[in-house]
Amino acid sequence: MRTIVNDAVKVAGTFEKDNGIRLPVSDDFLLPFLSPTSPGSQYWDGPPPGAASDRQRGRVLLQLHQVLDVLERSGVDLTGKSLLDIGTGNGMIPRLMLEFSVLGNAVGVDPFLDGEHQSSWQPHDRDSLFRELADYIESESPGELDFTRYRHLTGFEHFTLRPGRIAYKRGSAKQFRFAQLGAHDLAQLDETFDILYCKAIDHISDWDGIFRAARAASHDGSLFVIKHFSFFAYLGPHRYATTNIPWGHLLLSDAEYRRFATEFHSHRAKKMVEFYFSGLCYPRNTMHQLTEIARRNGFVLQASINEPMRHAHRIQKFIDLIPDFWDAVHGNHPSATEDEMLSGRYHFVFRRMA
Repeated sequence: MRTIVNDAVKVAGTFEKDNGIRLPVSDDFLLPFLSPTSPGSQYWDGPPPGAASDRQRGRVLLQLHQVLDVLERSGVDLTGKSLLDIGTGNGMIPRLMLEFSVLGNAVGVDPFLDGEHQSSWQPHDRDSLFRELADYIESESPGELDFTRYRHLTGFEHFTLRPGRIAYKRGSAKQFRFAQLGAHDLAQLDETFDILYCKAIDHISDWDGIFRAARAASHDGSLFVIKHFSFFAYLGPHRYATTNIPWGHLLLSDAEYRRFATEFHSHRAKKMVEFYFSGLCYPRNTMHQLTEIARRNGFVLQASINEPMRHAHRIQKFIDLIPDFWDAVHGNHPSATEDEMLSGRYHFVFRRMA
């Protein structure tokens, strides 16, 4: 048996793999890299309902700014364009895009009405929350979205891409509507859109299916913008199902993961395992596979940005603590690459071809 020893990390215990190698288990491998939860809650708990905190406002502002920045970098004129937000959550991003750009109209679709499992912090389409966020954004960054004005609100977000300045005039009387639909049911809308946006592909297992659905809801030249957090990233399986072993989800076989959950999270092991294997956990597809799936469904890559995890310089040191690290990773996931494992967010722009 081989055991990890590292004086810099407070190891709470070890987990023995089937081959006898012991892996370190410590909150020091996890908590410093998660955004904080609410007082009195555990790291796997979702944010409670109620008023948005400054951290949550900052997160929404950054998401809004980044998608507008990616579109501008891609040379997209938003004037009068239509947007479909797939997996819209509470609908804030498309509504704010209408408010702070020249976008014409938007539709948000989501299969849930009250927020998805452990992930959403507000119910859908709350007018009071939208007005609060819109007014807050204008007060923090009047006249233009300027990262330097709100960077103090983003200290816990895992990003390195700092969007450029984007001037705006607040819009009014633009059409937004919500439809309770899953990502594979877009044909039921019976309309096409100039721009499709999805930051929830992480939670959709059938990527061929979503690109087929996207083709039904688009026309030649439509753009499909995807913001993605890879399963192979350090926090890949979502905070609810992640392990406090460095890249534990890649180092453990499926059977070992189930055993780990039972040994270290016995009070929630069943839910943790269900979430990891069949819940909102991230699909085991690489970015190379994403690009190929898009291509065979008629979408060609126009732009891509790999935004490394903000803590990449810290977490990469953990690789050296694990005996036979790469053998274990590639034994379970032969296609895993180091750049994807150190990634924070990916931003893709695909264009639909004839």
